[in-house]
Amino acid sequence: MAMITIRLPQELRDRIDKLSERSGHTKTHFILRLLERGVRDLEEELDELEEIRAAIRAGRKSDKTYSMEEVLERVGLTWMDIGMEADGRTPIKKTRQTSSAKSPKKATVAKPKPKSRDATKTTKRK
Repeated sequence: MAMITIRLPQELRDRIDKLSERSGHTKTHFILRLLERGVRDLEEELDELEEIRAAIRAGRKSDKTYSMEEVLERVGLTWMDIGMEADGRTPIKKTRQTSSAKSPKKATVAKPKPKSRDATKTTKRK
């Protein structure tokens, strides 16, 4: 069996350690199972994508296609929500505010004011 070395965030390492302790299985057991599932899922996604590409190349008329406008409408989004201009081809440009033409500065966004404690208290009904 081949060996691969990877770096894991400490939080993930701790979670795998806890799974190992709770179940009595080795850490290797869990990592192998996760990798097998992940690889299988990715293979299935790739197979589906290849089938779609083959259907497009073959020009099958039986398959329904949707415009991007139809997709956005169906999921309740707008072009702006996905960072595009209404033409669907141009990314929305982020504007910068400048104090003078010679020294551009990044636009600043005001942080929301924290709610006062009184505003978060609920009133009791009598």
